[in-house]
Amino acid sequence: MKELMEKRAELMEQIEQLSHSVETEKRAFTEEENEKFDELTKEVESIDATMAQLERSQKLTKVDNKPDEAAGNDSVEEMEIRAFAEFVRNERSDSNITKGDNTAVIPKTIANKIVDKIKDISPLFRDAEKFNIKGTVSIPYVDGTNDNLTVAYATEFTDLEAKSTKLLSVDLTGYLAGVLAKVSISLLNSTDIDLVDFVVAKMAAAAAEFIDKEILVGTSGKITGAAAATQIVLAGSTSAITADVLIKLKNKLKSAYQSGAYFVMHPDTFTACQLLKDSNNRYLFNDDIVEGFSGRILGKPVYVSDQCPATDEDALAVFYINPAQALAVKMVEDNVQILREKYATQHALGIVEWVELDAKIQNEQAVAVLKMAAS
Repeated sequence: MKELMEKRAELMEQIEQLSHSVETEKRAFTEEENEKFDELTKEVESIDATMAQLERSQKLTKVDNKPDEAAGNDSVEEMEIRAFAEFVRNERSDSNITKGDNTAVIPKTIANKIVDKIKDISPLFRDAEKFNIKGTVSIPYVDGTNDNLTVAYATEFTDLEAKSTKLLSVDLTGYLAGVLAKVSISLLNSTDIDLVDFVVAKMAAAAAEFIDKEILVGTSGKITGAAAATQIVLAGSTSAITADVLIKLKNKLKSAYQSGAYFVMHPDTFTACQLLKDSNNRYLFNDDIVEGFSGRILGKPVYVSDQCPATDEDALAVFYINPAQALAVKMVEDNVQILREKYATQHALGIVEWVELDAKIQNEQAVAVLKMAAS
C-alpha cells in the first residue's frame, strides 16, 4: 500500500506539471501531451482501484480470518522464532530453516533482531546516518575551508557579486566483515534460558564491539571512522586530562551541532574525568555529582566504550561528536548463519554474520577529538 501511494504521488506530480505548463503558457495541450495526460490518468485510476480492492481485502481478512489462539495461528515472526529454536536444539528436519552444506541461514526476523540490538548497544551506530545500498555511495558536501558564499545588502538594478564554493564528496565503498560467536551446546539445550534472546544478545554484542571500534578508530587501509577528524584539541600531557581541555573540546563544535552531541571515551578515562578536583579538593563537575554521576560531563552525555583508546601517549582519547551530522555508515546486511558441524568437536555451535561495512566522516564540523601529547 505504501509503495502504491508513493507511485500515485509521483504520477500526480507529473500530471500537475503538465497542467501547469499549459496554464502558464496559456495554450492547448499538444497531441503528445494529451496522450501523456491520458496515460498518467489511467495509471492513477488503476492504482486507486487496486488500493480500494486491497482495503476491502483487509477488511474481509479481519472478519473471516480472526486469530484463533486455540487453533495455534501464529505470526510469521512467532513461527520463525519457534523454528529457529527447534533447529538449534534438535536440528529437526521439518524446521522452517533454509539449509546449506553444514550451515543454516537464520530467518530474517531473527537477523533483524540482531541489528536492532546492535543499535541499542551502540549509540554511535544507532545515531549515525546509515545507508543500506550496495556498491559505492557518494555523499556530497561543501568544503568549509573554501566556501565563500556570503549574504550582503544589495541595491536595485545593481548586479550581485558572485561568490564561489567548492563541492566535494565522501565515498562509502564497502569492506567485508564477519562476526563469529561460539555458543555452548550444553547452555543452548538448557530449558532455563530464552534461546532466541540469548543468541541475539550474543551476536549483537560481538558485532557492536567490532562496529564501535571501526566507527571510532578504524583500521589502516580499511574503514577510517571518526579518527580522521580534522578538529583536534591537543592535551598538555601524555596521560592526564584536565577540565580545560574538555571545555576546549566541547566548544570546538559550533552551536548548530551541539544538540545531539556527546562525549565518547574509555571507561578509565571517564573515571579520571569524574575525579577531577579544584584546588580546594572539590569535584569540578559538581552539577553532575548532584545527579549522581549519571553519565554526563559539562552537561553532555558520555558514551563509555571499551573500543575507545585510553589516555596513552599520542592516543585519540576522547571524541566529542554529533553522530547524526558527522558520520555516514554503510551497512549492507547479507545473512546470519548457524554452523553446527564446524564446532561439533568442541560441543559448541557457531553463529556467523557477514556484512559489507564502511564508515566515514561526512561533516568535519560535527566532530572533534582530544589527542594526548606525544612522549
